[in-house]
Amino acid sequence: MMKRNILLLVVVLTSLRLSAQNRVNYSQYMHNHQIFNPAYIEESKNLGGSILYRDQWMAIEGAPSSFIGNAFYGFRGHTFNLQVLYDKITVFKHLELGGSYSYAIQLGRNTQMAFGLKASYNQQTAEYDKLTFYDGVDPTLSGTIKKSDVNFGAGIFVRSKHWHVGAGAPYLFNNGNVGAETKMFGEMTYQHFFLTGGYRFIQDPYFQFYPTSMIKWTKGAPMSISLDMNFLINNLIWASAGYRIDNTIILSAGIIFLKDFKLVYSYDLGLGKVNRFGGMTHELSLGYGMSLYRNSFEKRKYIKRNGWRKKIRKSRWK
Repeated sequence: MMKRNILLLVVVLTSLRLSAQNRVNYSQYMHNHQIFNPAYIEESKNLGGSILYRDQWMAIEGAPSSFIGNAFYGFRGHTFNLQVLYDKITVFKHLELGGSYSYAIQLGRNTQMAFGLKASYNQQTAEYDKLTFYDGVDPTLSGTIKKSDVNFGAGIFVRSKHWHVGAGAPYLFNNGNVGAETKMFGEMTYQHFFLTGGYRFIQDPYFQFYPTSMIKWTKGAPMSISLDMNFLINNLIWASAGYRIDNTIILSAGIIFLKDFKLVYSYDLGLGKVNRFGGMTHELSLGYGMSLYRNSFEKRKYIKRNGWRKKIRKSRWK
């Protein structure tokens, strides 16, 4: 009970500016680029997506939990993506529904650049009636308050045979709320900027080594930098070890099955005070499509055979 009260106090005080966490943090960014970069290119599949669940600081009642889902469809350089995000911490809830579009151009035989745009609907809910007070009732923390906004984002993404780099801003505008009843929300959405990159140092049919990094900047919060060492063994086993500068070690393991499905589990080992007292953080994702880390990209071509058009796959990087 004391841990829950401490977390509630921290959330209420910080919500004056941050509205809980404002946006979910997650460890498996390398498998979910579409969430923060509308321009991400999925090269090997025309149709796919992923779902992700994160349970943070499990030792504290009311700690953050998040669900993220996205699905995409692409053809001839055009990609359409739909997203849903649900984030909860104590009495605060956040729901987001978004859609994005990207268009890719060929820069060379092995290199593509894409530009993307995103629009999202966001709803914040504060259920203050669920708070427990020991010194009377606070009139500013009563009832259930719901506020919504619309935001827009953009991004650029470049990928080649051995490397990728991208810059995404899924929320370009600061959406503030007006009125005394909304002061606890502060600004609904802050600007978020993400810079990602990776380089495949080893590409072998049975072993790949692909370090990646992400830099995240959000108004009112310290810059976040993650560096991850990613390994793909026999195009079947995924393993990763990384460090985030908030003093967190991130360990991931996964398996690729039915050729293009991936199941990945991550554990955040927090070394800081909040993480030590908060306990374990787990993250689990299921996705379809693994082109960023496979040994070779594939593209679809059509040929005529006996009067019929037949779709075949052909390795792109030879």
